[in-house]
Amino acid sequence: MGEDTETPAAEEEEEEMPDSEEDVESIETPTEDARRFNIKGLLINIRMFRRIVQVLFILFINAYIFGAWFGQEQITAFWTEFAKILPTLPIIAPLEAPLAVIAGSFDTLNRELTSGFFPFFTLGAMVIILTILGRVGCGWVCPVGTFQDFATLPKRNKSRPAPGTEKELRRVKLYIFVITMFMSAWVAVSTVLGTDESIRNALGIFADSGFNPLNPAYIIFYEFLQWNWPFSIDTLWYFSTWGTVFWLQIVFVALVLAISYWYPRWFCRWLCPAGWLYGFFSRDALVGIGRNPARCTPDTCSKCEEVCPMNIRIRRFPYQHMYSPDCIMCLDCKSHCPNGAIEIRFS
Repeated sequence: MGEDTETPAAEEEEEEMPDSEEDVESIETPTEDARRFNIKGLLINIRMFRRIVQVLFILFINAYIFGAWFGQEQITAFWTEFAKILPTLPIIAPLEAPLAVIAGSFDTLNRELTSGFFPFFTLGAMVIILTILGRVGCGWVCPVGTFQDFATLPKRNKSRPAPGTEKELRRVKLYIFVITMFMSAWVAVSTVLGTDESIRNALGIFADSGFNPLNPAYIIFYEFLQWNWPFSIDTLWYFSTWGTVFWLQIVFVALVLAISYWYPRWFCRWLCPAGWLYGFFSRDALVGIGRNPARCTPDTCSKCEEVCPMNIRIRRFPYQHMYSPDCIMCLDCKSHCPNGAIEIRFS
């Protein structure tokens, strides 16, 4: 009886053992192919593609820089004419930047209002883009978002506030939006009536655009170019010519990048008034994120929420479409989903 009991197990062991070295190689080959595939996946994926697009757009938005580098008037003339036919994009990029080709919709809205003009074209282009593509510009084009994304890269484990705290912090950008637009409307009415001089003097640096002094893109692409920078020991005294406001702006930009190391896109989530405005129109965008219910396992997997830079609770939204005003279509959830459940949907 003992021998009969052990025989099947012995036969199974013999069947599992390879007969020759060729069989050993055939067993190892799929592992090598899988490893090769994983390396390829690390180099060529949605995240890497988005990083490349983000860098290219920083150069494209400030395309005049090529003319400044090479001193060729033809290049500057080309981008000057090209910029005239481009609409503004739903990002934050200052209209005043000397090297800018593309301006942000929110930046332009404020500038046009304080100049006494109603921004029909800017507002129309912004609404069309947002209702079709959502906040793709925030995730793929906006330079401030790009800077935060790259500041976040070195830290793999991110810090995320509790849902209640996150909800309260998101309200701050609404308050900033209301204050900013109130100041712009106030200056706009005064400009039309011809009584704007006293108001502009009272508002100071907040007169032309209430958001510019706290706009990292404005500080980097405009303010940084207005002051003399020391390029040698003999010119270190240039630092003494910098105003107090500019020093505070430098500290603010440094804080935006430093805090982004722990809290991804914290400026976009909590402080950016443009983000609140764009989210108002992008909630029901034609292009959005959905989940395949046959593949998604929300009870056991939360990877999409863990990697979302906007800290969106994706699993609480319907499978068909994630109607979140904070989604920037970065597709990090899609690239990290272990089951391939995240899909781009058209609704």
